[in-house]
Amino acid sequence: MAVLMRQMIGVLVGLTALATPTYAELPLQPGFSSTASPYTLSQQVAAIASNGAGRIGIAAMNLDTGETFAFAGRDPFPMASTVKIAIAGAYLAGVDSGRFHLDQLYSRGRTVIRAGRLIELMLIRSDNGAADILLKAVGGTTAVNAWLARAGIRGQRMDRTIARLVLDDRSRAGKIIANLPLTPQDMAQSASLTEDGEVNPAFIGDARDTSTPAAMVALLKKLQQGALLSPQSTVYLFDVMARCVTGAHRIKALLPPGTPVAHKTGTLAGVSDDVGIISLPNGHRLALAIFAKGMRSEWERDRSIAEIARLLYDRFSAMAPAPVAWGTAP
Repeated sequence: MAVLMRQMIGVLVGLTALATPTYAELPLQPGFSSTASPYTLSQQVAAIASNGAGRIGIAAMNLDTGETFAFAGRDPFPMASTVKIAIAGAYLAGVDSGRFHLDQLYSRGRTVIRAGRLIELMLIRSDNGAADILLKAVGGTTAVNAWLARAGIRGQRMDRTIARLVLDDRSRAGKIIANLPLTPQDMAQSASLTEDGEVNPAFIGDARDTSTPAAMVALLKKLQQGALLSPQSTVYLFDVMARCVTGAHRIKALLPPGTPVAHKTGTLAGVSDDVGIISLPNGHRLALAIFAKGMRSEWERDRSIAEIARLLYDRFSAMAPAPVAWGTAP
């Protein structure tokens, strides 16, 4: 127990240094249901984060009240396939402007496929080939970054095609398995801690294809609230994300069965991500981004994501129910 408390204190010191005015600690309320823990939410999250030799970044926002929580929320993490939300957003913005339409046909090998089907494959099954077809259509990574900039999203960037990202990741993973020398960028993507639990400076620095948790939640918020796309495209996007079949052991794993979650996962060697919007039983909507990097295995990263998602689900569900909008009698 003493060792656990020392770990928690060490992580909390780092959390204090990373705190921002926008994302603040939420004190527990008497109705908090996670086994009535005597610890604050930050302490509970810190205990989970300190269990493995890796790093976790979290941002959460109640889209109905504006209340927030973050843990390393302003630190950049590899986005992996969660970047496909931005690709979808950039393409759907083109649909809204009349540049594209969902029935538009694109070549894929010897076949042709509708844009709408490409979006579904990209977001539901995380199809990398579909993502790169859409990425090329919008104008590449430069166009996606320009769309993010126009949307006012700071702290998220795309630098490589999905094919290039996967190829680089496999090359790095192969070097690790073969015990070959790593480039500085290889090392930066292989996040780790020293034996003393301190962040190893050699594993920080590759800013390519990264997002802060706060930036991802800001993007989810603007998309869900209709600030970036037409009502039709907004509904379409989140309907597709609600059908995501990847990441069963991440955000959704420990939530009550049937909880609506519209989300997108991301996976690379040593990286597990899950981001999306959870519908809470009190009628509120929780935008959530959890990035996990390093640790001993994908199972450990997934379990940490699942445990943190359940903590945040319980915490934000304990808030007062959303007000009912009563109509006016004619």
